[in-house]
Amino acid sequence: MPKLLSLKNVALFGVAAALIGLWAATRTWVLVTVDATTVQMPQIVVDGSQAAPAVTALCVVVLAGALALLIGRKVARYIIGVVNLLAGGGVLAAGLGATLDPAAAAAGAVAEATGLRTISGSYEATAWPMLAVVAGVLILLQGVAVLLAAGSWVKNTKYERTPTEANAAERPAAGRDSISDWEQLSSGEDPTDAGR
Repeated sequence: MPKLLSLKNVALFGVAAALIGLWAATRTWVLVTVDATTVQMPQIVVDGSQAAPAVTALCVVVLAGALALLIGRKVARYIIGVVNLLAGGGVLAAGLGATLDPAAAAAGAVAEATGLRTISGSYEATAWPMLAVVAGVLILLQGVAVLLAAGSWVKNTKYERTPTEANAAERPAAGRDSISDWEQLSSGEDPTDAGR
């Protein structure tokens, strides 16, 4: 398998894509300039968390999935790949929705600021929703990479004991038991002395 699709690289790619999406969600997505005849108020600024609250949640899911890739087993990795595909599609759709229809994306923030569901004015989408679209595409690519490479990644056994180690640690050495060891210690003898 190419080094590019190693477990750590794919997990780091997912973290980077999710962080890009989170960063985009904190920026200004829509600027609403209210007509002077409707309401006397300054420009309404709508950030990504107001325009598309799902982006933040989906990026957190991808972050958790990227970390779970490192400790999960084969089936869990396939599930994470599918979840990341769905999350990437959601981030992509939210970014495109705000870009193509900024009035709908800003409706909640406009209603909160003015008390009206819609107002007459100009709705201008910034470039930040497109960065969310890029993050969505990167998350989709990471999900595809997980699905393609998950079968070839070896199981992480760093913190697991093998059955032979577990059995050896639980049973005493042949011909010795804890009672006879205590008796030897009481009489002043070393029970670990193999020369006896």
